[in-house]
Order: sequence, then C-alpha cells, then structure tokens
Amino acid sequence: MGFFTTKQEIKLEDFCRDFYDTQILNPLIGGIHAGNVFTDVVKKNVVEVYPEFSKISSEKLCEEIKVLRFELFALAWTHKFVSGKIVVAQSDFTKSYLTEKDRNDIWTGMEPYNNMIDSCTLHWLTSLGKMNLSFNYNMREDLTKKNVEVAKELGVENDDRVARVNHRLWSENAWKQKLMLGPLVFTFCERIGINAHDLNQEAQFRLAATIKGVYEGAEQSWDKVKIKG
Repeated sequence: MGFFTTKQEIKLEDFCRDFYDTQILNPLIGGIHAGNVFTDVVKKNVVEVYPEFSKISSEKLCEEIKVLRFELFALAWTHKFVSGKIVVAQSDFTKSYLTEKDRNDIWTGMEPYNNMIDSCTLHWLTSLGKMNLSFNYNMREDLTKKNVEVAKELGVENDDRVARVNHRLWSENAWKQKLMLGPLVFTFCERIGINAHDLNQEAQFRLAATIKGVYEGAEQSWDKVKIKG
C-alpha cells in the first residue's frame, strides 16, 4: 500500500442509484435475489423464538424491509453528512428515484419510521440530553433553517423531502444510545400486522439486531468512495 490513498469520487445521484438498484430493489448475487434470501433469514430467526411470526407472508416482509432500508440509509447518510446540500439532495433524489421506479408506496411507507426517528430525537433532547437542552435544541433549529435555505438554492420545494431530512437532524446520539431501536421495531411490527407487545424479549432483540445491521450496512457503503453533491 502506498503512503497516500485517494478515494474514488462519485456523484451523489450515481452512488445512490447504484445502491438502491443493486442493494435494495434488485439485489442479485449469482442470479439469486439476495433480498429474498435476507428476508428468509430474518423470518427464520424470529420464528425460532416467536412462532406466530410465521404467519407473516415472506413477500409482505420483504417489501417492508425495503421500506425500512431506504429510511435507515437516509438516517445513516444524515449522521455522516449532517445537513446542507448533500443531505437535501439525497432526499430529493430518493423521492424522484422512487417516483421513476413507480414505487411511491416506499416513499409513503418511510414516513412512519421518519416520524418515529423525530420523536426519539426529541425524547433524547428532553431526557438524556436535557443538561444541554437549549444548545441542542438551538443547533437543531439552526440546521433546520439551513436545510430550508439550501433547498431553495437547489430549487427543491420545501415539502416532505425537506421535512424528512429535518426529522433526522441531531438524531445521532439518540441512535447511538439505542433509544430508536425499540420504537423502530414497534413501527415495523405495526406495519406488517404484528402486535409488538406480544413479542417476547428475544424476538424484539433479533428484530432490533436486524435494524442495526441494516443501518451499519448502509453506513459502510460509502467508506471507500468520496460522494460529490
């Protein structure tokens, strides 16, 4: 290895399109749909400790995992880039991409997770982060205003594309301190028709581990490249 290494530069749109195409919507490995394999593994792991989970169709589960992966990708992206052009542009591109693919159902499905992320962040601000409540709250407000201004500069309407970004702002501590995993598990279960309160602790733990793994997979995807906004 040389003394210097240069990360390959790649446009935001190209990077996201490739990830969405090959890792979420149509992940093929040797002609096998990796998304279906992953779904089967998730289902098997939960059924082992909560047999009622077997009643959920694999197709329904697979589709909901796609929704969750899009939101967790955006969450990890926000934790990496924080705010500004590259974060607003990612949200704008994602909505356009899903419209192009006739998958507006995914964009709509992301909203409950996005709202839950916002709720968990506000909970962190007023509980674990309350010693610095004024500072954290003002920082989040400043970043929110910045994203609205950036959206205007980019010609992006100040609609749900910007609101989704702002719901993820300043959420890294809530994520790191595991305030989000439980609520995201409950949201996931609600959307696939399972009462999360009926899940035993091990089943909840396994679903939480899945969510954490999906987030980390997104986080690692840009390790070796430099994203150009």
